[in-house]
Amino acid sequence: MTVRLEAHECLKSVIMFNSNTHPAFAAARKSLAHPLGFTDFLAKLPPKDRANAERRNALLEAGPDPQRAGLWRRLACTLMSLAPVAKIVGAQTVQFYVPDGKYRMQVFALEDLQDGQVTIYCPDVLKELTEAGLLTPSLHGEPHVLQIQPSKEPLRIEPLNKASLNPAAHFKDLLGWNRKALRITLPPSASPAQVEATELLCAVAAQHFVRTIPSAR
Repeated sequence: MTVRLEAHECLKSVIMFNSNTHPAFAAARKSLAHPLGFTDFLAKLPPKDRANAERRNALLEAGPDPQRAGLWRRLACTLMSLAPVAKIVGAQTVQFYVPDGKYRMQVFALEDLQDGQVTIYCPDVLKELTEAGLLTPSLHGEPHVLQIQPSKEPLRIEPLNKASLNPAAHFKDLLGWNRKALRITLPPSASPAQVEATELLCAVAAQHFVRTIPSAR
């Protein structure tokens, strides 16, 4: 909870400023105002997936850096707040979907390869955030690294498309039908600004598919 409040305060002024000229950012920020709690996240999962999620959380809490468990829980809850259907894949990945008529469409994936880093896959809305000035190129010219404004902290974001080599099964569907995606990699001790920027990016992406939800009713 402390991390979420600190991160919100860190980027609040930037998000508010851009909301005046970018309605999508105002809607995105609003969608992040009341994320699910972890208990609610678990309650939305089928019994088998719920047990897998509880084991993953317990494993992370028992690891050398218990903060990773908090980061994983926070991101899982945020992504399910934006996309209401989740599926646990193996021991390392969660896929998130939105209803799409009679079917469902994958829009996010959360990956933890137990290497200390946490990876999020989402639709490509990088242009919107760079044009709004929330993300700017790295001053050192590092590939796939952008700076978060105003904190100037780095955030690794790698664009993906259908030409990407050997996309893994848990995010392959994000690249179908000429779709493009982003792979966001958070370091073991991600800062509040890095986490908040990642959540905002996913929330902006969610504004593009929120219209598909009513059609499924």
